[in-house]
Amino acid sequence: MLKFIPDKYSGGKVIDPTPHQKFEKPDNCILECVQNAIDAAIEQNKERKTTKLSFQFKMIKKDDCSFFDKNFEKHLNERRYNKRTNFTSDIPCLIMEDFNTTGITGDPEKLDEETDSGERNNWYYFLHDFGGKSKLEDHTKGGSEGEGMQTFMLNSGISTFFGLSVDSTNNNRASIFGMSYFGSRKVDGLRYGVFASFGKEKEIDGNKECVPENDPTKVKNFITLFGLKRGISDSGTSIIIPFYNREEIDEKFIIQKLLDIYRVPIFRNQLEVQVGSVTINHETIQKLAIDNEEGLANKRLCDDYFNFLSEIKNRPDSTNTYELVFYDQDDLKKQDISSFDKLVEEFNSYKLLQLRVKFQIKKYQQNSKTRTIDSHTYYDVFFKKYPAAVDNLRETFNDFIRGPMPLYKRRNKQCTMFHLVDVQDKHVALLFKHAEQANHSEISADNWKLKEDYKGFRKIILLSRNITTKIYRLITLENTEEDFEATQDLFKINEEGFGQNEEDEDLGVDEENKEEKENKDKSKTKVTHIIVPPIFKGLKKYEVSQNNEKDGTITYKLKGISYDKNKIKESIEKAQNYLEETKKIDITKYTDELGKKQLDLMQTTIAKYEKRIIEYQNFLTDGCTFFPRRIVIEAAYDSEGLSNPFKRYSIRDFDFSDEEFKINMKNVKGIEKNYNQIVFFVHDPKFEFSVNGFGEGIEDIRWRDRNYSL
Repeated sequence: MLKFIPDKYSGGKVIDPTPHQKFEKPDNCILECVQNAIDAAIEQNKERKTTKLSFQFKMIKKDDCSFFDKNFEKHLNERRYNKRTNFTSDIPCLIMEDFNTTGITGDPEKLDEETDSGERNNWYYFLHDFGGKSKLEDHTKGGSEGEGMQTFMLNSGISTFFGLSVDSTNNNRASIFGMSYFGSRKVDGLRYGVFASFGKEKEIDGNKECVPENDPTKVKNFITLFGLKRGISDSGTSIIIPFYNREEIDEKFIIQKLLDIYRVPIFRNQLEVQVGSVTINHETIQKLAIDNEEGLANKRLCDDYFNFLSEIKNRPDSTNTYELVFYDQDDLKKQDISSFDKLVEEFNSYKLLQLRVKFQIKKYQQNSKTRTIDSHTYYDVFFKKYPAAVDNLRETFNDFIRGPMPLYKRRNKQCTMFHLVDVQDKHVALLFKHAEQANHSEISADNWKLKEDYKGFRKIILLSRNITTKIYRLITLENTEEDFEATQDLFKINEEGFGQNEEDEDLGVDEENKEEKENKDKSKTKVTHIIVPPIFKGLKKYEVSQNNEKDGTITYKLKGISYDKNKIKESIEKAQNYLEETKKIDITKYTDELGKKQLDLMQTTIAKYEKRIIEYQNFLTDGCTFFPRRIVIEAAYDSEGLSNPFKRYSIRDFDFSDEEFKINMKNVKGIEKNYNQIVFFVHDPKFEFSVNGFGEGIEDIRWRDRNYSL
């Protein structure tokens, strides 16, 4: 079927092109396979056909693999990498196959960059030419340096992979091959090169070389051995990794990576993947992605993000479109964006917005380091404000796309808005490709490939890395300025501490009913809980009350609260059970207006209960008590138009040290009375404190209290 042929050492320096661990992570072989498949998509009538991928796991027998002979085992035992894996008789294999793709094109038996007809020989670049800039000048392709295929060997426990490729441009010719990455080594006293190959021997320029095998019978046997889905004439490429990393790679792992990283090309029907029995395509990805998220808030955001992508796809041209002309300015200002005030208004109205970033790039002409080709180009930034119910969250429901390739490390949690940086014009796509780093997940203005081919690129790359964050900050700064101007009279004083009513406001079911009533009043439709939450009120240190006495005086009273440890635990358990029940809700069933309001109501409750569970757990840790504490109460005369009566207090108004004020106490120590303030200490939750003496009506006195732990 295949013959094992190690590369003999030919003299000179021993060079090991190991990519310094940048391709050794378990997901790298998955990402490389997807990238290669997207790059090799077949175009039909000037449109890309949907690239299809299949991932499956097979167990084969060593005895059925004639290419794993005694000579192979000798070299395997001397390998430098992945030496912990034992070569057992049962061989687990990860099999990755792409369809609707070209396969590896060119001449597999020619060790040259071009075929005899002058066409690019991709077989040469795949099997022989690592590194350099072999793929860099094609903006439609993902790769640039041609190193990525090494990940197939690096992720094998025996540093080996096999492949079958059917070339659609050459009568669907099928070829099988394999490679091992053993490092320089001595076997039977002879020095060998870094790589070894599987295929057939062919004499080229007086040397015996290893080239892929294309005998139809051997190809059919290869397909049968590994249980491939590909037929002998189905164009595309199949990759087999024996002794793959079973500890980390399984169906769930692959599905999660695909749902996370490739959600946009899958949603755009550029990619479809089969992992075992699970089909991930443009029709299924939204529900699969939602199910893959933890917590209702993220599920809701995930659903809304795909709705955002759908809205981009279906939007009319030039709707809510703005322009940013970039001319190497040092920072982005609102004056740089057309109709910025209108943009802010539409953003705050939760509309989908498009910002077209226009600029000029200078690319050095071939074989010249002084003359440039100047091109006007652009990319688009789409963004939309988070729904009000989840605007306190910051998650990575955003993407940066070059062609169909996601630069997934450009996602950020700095903005409470959905956004998509969409790089499609060929000039900017090529610029960004030069800026990409390993695995095409990130861009850098310091990439050596930029310096080789472009002039004056640095500022546009730096801007593009953070374009969405800069837009978001401009908008929120504008919102902050407007809010401050409208409300500055309300916040002239920076008060120290918190009043009891502010700090321990009851956010339990009563507050939820209030919110439910407000929703009902607005929509005239009753909004009910999808799952009725248990009573789970905030913990209070004491109760505060004011009473009008028969003699016309006012009594202000504080009374401590005691909690039962078992009841606290019971409340935590009920709240946790409620949160677990909400995780089971299929949010795709609540897509109408009422359903979305129910989800909003449930999300509000969930957010409160998650914080409250932590509060209760900390309370248990502290021995189920808030004490000892220092408590400070203050009073002031109130009147209409005073935003802060405490600031207007005068000694002529009253003084708590006067005899007319009567104080009653239980379990209270160290009382101090100064002007309009009373300070005391309590060590027992069963305390009581009251002060009486004011004769005016309750509406004329403003009280506040603060408390501090000791």
